[in-house]
Amino acid sequence: MIVNGSGAYGGGLYGNVKVNGEAEIVDALDCLNLSIRGTSKVSGNTTAKTISVFGEGIFAGSVEAEKLKVSGSCRIERDAEIKTSLVRGEMEIGGRFSTEKAEIKGSLDVKEDVEAEAFISKGKFLVGGLLNAEEIEIALKYSNSRAGEIGGKKIDVRMQGGLPGMFGKKRHLLHADIIEGDQIYLEYTEAGTVRGENIEIGPGCKIGLVEYTGTLNISNEAVVEKQQESGANS
Repeated sequence: MIVNGSGAYGGGLYGNVKVNGEAEIVDALDCLNLSIRGTSKVSGNTTAKTISVFGEGIFAGSVEAEKLKVSGSCRIERDAEIKTSLVRGEMEIGGRFSTEKAEIKGSLDVKEDVEAEAFISKGKFLVGGLLNAEEIEIALKYSNSRAGEIGGKKIDVRMQGGLPGMFGKKRHLLHADIIEGDQIYLEYTEAGTVRGENIEIGPGCKIGLVEYTGTLNISNEAVVEKQQESGANS
């Protein structure tokens, strides 16, 4: 199906769907490849092998896909289950986000939890619930990011693109109530509690409590109000 003008279309089973104009799909959509270069709204659930959004895509139901690429604007009002995701534009998810690998170079706003094997952010993200992944890499470059809780085996958060204050560069921060992992390195992070095995608190951090079972290193440019080794009373 190819849409070059505007109109409403029935859902169903399709091969390739290309929207170059304006299309409203008034039922569930099941297709091989979905490409949106104009504006498209799907009223039901969407299932596809690949979804590419260069324009504006609105999905009123849940979305399930092997691959999602967003260079424009994408809003999913319910849950999203996507094998690999690349977000260069803006994506908003009203429910939960499940993915094997998510790479964020634009902005991601998830109202509930994110579950991933690898979560890589070089842009901005807001996660209302838990961000949980085996590996988490966050580069603080363009804007502040926030998650209610962050959990993973390996968590790496670093300032990218020069030091704050250099040439007028604004200080960007990661905010979280709780961060928990096995191997944790943090820069420019504000958190209530950081809990893990081997932890390094780098420059620009402000942490309420650090609980560790292995090693702990704290930069002299960081503030940690309280530190406690597991099993100790210090």
